[in-house]
Amino acid sequence: MRLTTGITQWLPQWELILGQIGVPTEEITLDRAASTNSYVTIIVTRQTGQSEKDSLLHYLKEGGSILTEADTAEWLLGIKTLSTYVRYVEPDGDSIFDGVMPGFIDASVPLPSEAMALECDSGKKLVRVIQHGKGTILILPGSISKTVLDTKVRRRNFPTQGPRLPSERVSRRSKHTIREIVHRSLEYLTTVRGLPFISLWPFPDGAQTLFNFRVDTDYASQEQVESLHELSHQYQIPFTWFVETQSSQDWTEKYAKMENQEIGLHCFRHRVFSDFMRNEREIKAGTGILQKEGIRPSGYAAPFGQWNVSLAKAIEHHGFIYSSEFALDYDNLPFYPYLADRFSTVIQMPIHPIATSHLRNAHHSDEQMMDYFRDLMELCITHRLPLFIYDHPSNANPKALNWVFRTVREREIRTATLGEYARWWGKRADLKWNASLDEDTLILGNTSHDSSFWVSIRKSDSQSTVVEMRDRLNLNSLTWQKPEETSSARTPMRLRA
Repeated sequence: MRLTTGITQWLPQWELILGQIGVPTEEITLDRAASTNSYVTIIVTRQTGQSEKDSLLHYLKEGGSILTEADTAEWLLGIKTLSTYVRYVEPDGDSIFDGVMPGFIDASVPLPSEAMALECDSGKKLVRVIQHGKGTILILPGSISKTVLDTKVRRRNFPTQGPRLPSERVSRRSKHTIREIVHRSLEYLTTVRGLPFISLWPFPDGAQTLFNFRVDTDYASQEQVESLHELSHQYQIPFTWFVETQSSQDWTEKYAKMENQEIGLHCFRHRVFSDFMRNEREIKAGTGILQKEGIRPSGYAAPFGQWNVSLAKAIEHHGFIYSSEFALDYDNLPFYPYLADRFSTVIQMPIHPIATSHLRNAHHSDEQMMDYFRDLMELCITHRLPLFIYDHPSNANPKALNWVFRTVREREIRTATLGEYARWWGKRADLKWNASLDEDTLILGNTSHDSSFWVSIRKSDSQSTVVEMRDRLNLNSLTWQKPEETSSARTPMRLRA
């Protein structure tokens, strides 16, 4: 039995999401009926002719699983849809999507009639599951996958146990939520067939998460930089520094002399433009100052976390491996941004957008800041997210940061620079692999044989494991455990909107 996911047409949004999830997927043609042993699930992304439709319905009737969206399901099954504005989802207690991170959808989408899962802010259900013959089809809201390509920005409040909600201008749509909804849908459609769901683990060597402290050096003094740098030595945690070069150009050599640190470019002047030429000149001026000191930055982080296509092309032009802008995405796994007609060659590295200065502005005490980051740690571990936070030397809270670094060390959370993770993620994205099941033996094939790649295996709601990617795995010999549940307190979505 092949554990491959079929897709009827690669679309940018599906390429992005499935690349993050890490499932073996191939585009299929439907010139004849698909075998239920050839594809564990088929993602139907387009409406085609009658013969293709008949092939899909035969696959479904014989026991296959299909994932699609309401507008395509209308063609495939003749169901009715109703366009509805969905502000947010908060799927606690849901039969399929329980534990998915709450998030903003902010879109008008066609909903399938008689939906029974994934409640939104209005109380309506968004997802319908239909049994057709021996098979199962799960229908998502129409075009919901396409929202991950959205580039618009909105100020959002973030959950806290403190007195006020901290906020920042970030991607208006919670793309991590969309990814988790798709992930959970694929898990359900696989396990309902009595098969294990296999996906690439998002961190090297099976690590529970990765920690990085990103430093944006906006207008910081030498003393402020040195004080923060000392914390890196104290806790033996490599930081990733994004240097604002205009104010520090007379002492940039201090960054060049830092040991076991990553130095990237923030900017020359603290500005982002809407056109390629001005962005390119700005980056050229900043990299020129760093290069005079022998620094060859591989990472870039834009001022104010802003992102646009012209900036992305200027970043590409200067050969950066990755960039990090929370206006494009935050609290999510890395990905290659889509630039209207192609994917960027530069990996996007989402981080958490709330710094200690945001918490100070929201009247958090030192202890409340620590509580905030404690909840964030639990959230990242539970949702398989990188624990990437940031701050500025000029207004960071030393007590809260000391607590974070000490806790990272005490809990033995693995650390990495953003550049290290970006390079690893690039190898993960290039990995060609497949999975099949022979009775109780899982057979994995891949082009890398890199021991840092691990796989997540989920047999049911109560059985999952993470193991090194080996050629053969006997499912009966693995140690199974119940997936972690979200336990940290959070602010209701109605108060965050």
